[in-house]
Amino acid sequence: MGAAAAIPAELQAETHWEMAAKTKMGKYLTKLETDFISRAINLSRESLMVMDVGAEAGRFSLLAANGKATVVSVDLDSYSLKRLRLKNNQVHVIQADARHLPIREEVFDVIFMIEVLDYIPEMNLAFSECKRTMKPNADCVLSFGNKSSIKAKLRAMRGKSYRHSYREAVQSLRETGFTIKRRVGYSWLPFGRTSQSSLVPVLAGIERGLGLRRVVRFSPWVIIHITKP
Repeated sequence: MGAAAAIPAELQAETHWEMAAKTKMGKYLTKLETDFISRAINLSRESLMVMDVGAEAGRFSLLAANGKATVVSVDLDSYSLKRLRLKNNQVHVIQADARHLPIREEVFDVIFMIEVLDYIPEMNLAFSECKRTMKPNADCVLSFGNKSSIKAKLRAMRGKSYRHSYREAVQSLRETGFTIKRRVGYSWLPFGRTSQSSLVPVLAGIERGLGLRRVVRFSPWVIIHITKP
């Protein structure tokens, strides 16, 4: 799985999301999402086919590729995909839209759609394409910002907003024919993803200790494990 030895000058700049992942808030988010995936899916299984939709520069593609999986990473941004290939040149990259995947039916055992649904207005199309490319009994882990949370309403006052509510997402998943296995709420912390506040680990502990991650319907972010029956 060797990475390229030299980084071309035109690819040396990290993406916004690569930089954000290194902040205290970014590390908190990535750890929670990675822990959720690890509990939901055994990525060390033989001959596992994984697709990472909205892969960007590969946080979760690399998680799967570090096991034994064959990984296909999909994103609209070609620069991010090139950065991913620098990190692991065994990952297969496709520049495509999640609503129109150029992939045949029933290919994948696992699909990730982490933090990508806020960029997809037609959530039901993304779910339909996801289901179409999954094998029977395959798994998917997805996450999204919850428009019905208090944090979302505060963001809206600053001209920002999440795109989908928890209720809308769950309804769309069920209408598409998925079975919901597990869900967790997170990101109750009053910070943006690039925050370097020293309070991030303290408040993350409080979030966990108070059981806020179980209050999924009103959580600012939600991560869900689903299967294709």
